[in-house]
Amino acid sequence: MGAGRTLIEKELDSLYKTVFRGESRGRRIGYLRRGGAYLLKGVAAGGGLVVATGYVPEFHQPIAVAILIAVFADGLTSNHKRLLAEVKAGYAFGFLREKVSRPYNRQVDPLIKRLRASPSPEQRARLEQQVEALQYAAHKQLSDGIHEINRNLVNADVKALESLALDNERAAALWGTADE
Repeated sequence: MGAGRTLIEKELDSLYKTVFRGESRGRRIGYLRRGGAYLLKGVAAGGGLVVATGYVPEFHQPIAVAILIAVFADGLTSNHKRLLAEVKAGYAFGFLREKVSRPYNRQVDPLIKRLRASPSPEQRARLEQQVEALQYAAHKQLSDGIHEINRNLVNADVKALESLALDNERAAALWGTADE
């Protein structure tokens, strides 16, 4: 097989590594953000329950402050929105890997075996073309899929950043004062 095949193999390898890194990142960041989300939700809900039940009234103010800090931290970091985006991306990278690698491997394996069987030059050329066609198709699927997942991550990040704008709070404050 020719020198062009070596280049496409390297590119495919690089794309698969990108997919594996994306899948791993989704799991890792999802795990970390999920832990943070549970902690913040636990502080807010548990603290609210303690204050609502009236137990330990001497700690109501510090508990209320902890609740406000937890809610503020969750909102400020857009933790929930970013958690969802990262977990979705991790799953999408995993699905992309399976979608491309399984059919590719099923189709290319018999061709490689036939190439190893020392076919005639004409058969070898035809088999090499079939292998290259499969590699180019896998390359396109992986490239397009990675691009789409990254685009979705960027869009989710922008939406999370947009949610930090104070425009909603200003509008609520204006409407609240206009009604008085």
